[in-house]
Amino acid sequence: MASLLVGSHICLRNICIKRRFHLDGAFKPLVGSGASMLRSVLLALLADGKPAHGYALMKAYQERSGFRLSIGNVYRELQRLLADGLIVTAENPVGADPRRAPYTINDAGRETLAAFVSEPARELAQSYPDPLSYHLAILGDVDPSQAEAFLNDLHDELWIEAKFIERERSSTSLKEKEGSRVLQMRTMLLGRQARRLAGDIELVEEMRTRLATWRTGSGAVAESSRVTAQPEQRTSRRQKQRRR
Repeated sequence: MASLLVGSHICLRNICIKRRFHLDGAFKPLVGSGASMLRSVLLALLADGKPAHGYALMKAYQERSGFRLSIGNVYRELQRLLADGLIVTAENPVGADPRRAPYTINDAGRETLAAFVSEPARELAQSYPDPLSYHLAILGDVDPSQAEAFLNDLHDELWIEAKFIERERSSTSLKEKEGSRVLQMRTMLLGRQARRLAGDIELVEEMRTRLATWRTGSGAVAESSRVTAQPEQRTSRRQKQRRR
């Protein structure tokens, strides 16, 4: 049974880490489905009345949040919005790529967006277990050496992501000081993510310490699980796969 659980860890870990920041790949049930969240984002990005195509909308969201949407999901959702009568196609400027059709929001789309923004915030404030929570909850039921290996790997991945987010925050802050058009929401959202990562890292370090104490049976922390240890200097899979 332990080997089967650890095998599922590999799959769950990938989902948690690699899809952590994708709005359209969100795991926890927020208000509405992931698709309705994405369509509301697209409607909001079109709310200024200016025509925009899918790629421009993806870039606009990335500028505001620091996170990148799946371009395939963006285009699919635009087609749904068009079919539902919430947006309309606009005339493509002369010389523009004909494959990138621009869209504009209509009155029905504005009403849908207003309804979304006015929804009660209660569910947004509630805590839901994410894939990482499910993953950590069963570590006490698998082989301790396998649990330790997973926690070490998770710590490295969280640490690498935290460093990346800090670099993004520094870069965004510098652009703001230089007068670049960078929305302040991006800085605040990156700050929020940095705090969440710091909390996850602290949790993993506490779990490694408790696991080491339990394994020794004497209350002493094993050398391999000291919280002061730095992650291995290795090339992360996520560094290779990051699309920025």
